[in-house]
Amino acid sequence: MKIAHEIPQADEWIALKNAAGQRSPDRTAAEAALDRSLCSVVVRDVDASPIGMGRIVGDGGCYFQIVDLAVHPSRQGQGVEEWLMQALLSYLDRHAPEGAAVTTMADVASIPLYQKHGFKLVYPDLYGMSRQKTQKEVGP
Repeated sequence: MKIAHEIPQADEWIALKNAAGQRSPDRTAAEAALDRSLCSVVVRDVDASPIGMGRIVGDGGCYFQIVDLAVHPSRQGQGVEEWLMQALLSYLDRHAPEGAAVTTMADVASIPLYQKHGFKLVYPDLYGMSRQKTQKEVGP
């Protein structure tokens, strides 16, 4: 296995997210999202196929969010998640200023991984919220 700071191809990202059971965008949205990553890390197998990835998005100064941490089901529980977290946190150690907000949204199964690396559940002090654009919403 090899870990690298690189942006995967949109098709690789979509396939990996689908394999990991995560919602994936269409190709156009994927390309736009990947191009705007502050940091992207990919773990590749010996045949160069992606088996895990994670990204950091945000404004680069005050807000950073770890997103798209995904590992192919055949490689989950083999340390790939840990490699990805270490690489993403290393980026944050170098680039995020003191006091920057570093957040993530995690499924229940992933909470222990994030807690191991210092993330804390924010409830009841804060409430996380989410909103997704639907087809009915058409902007100007």
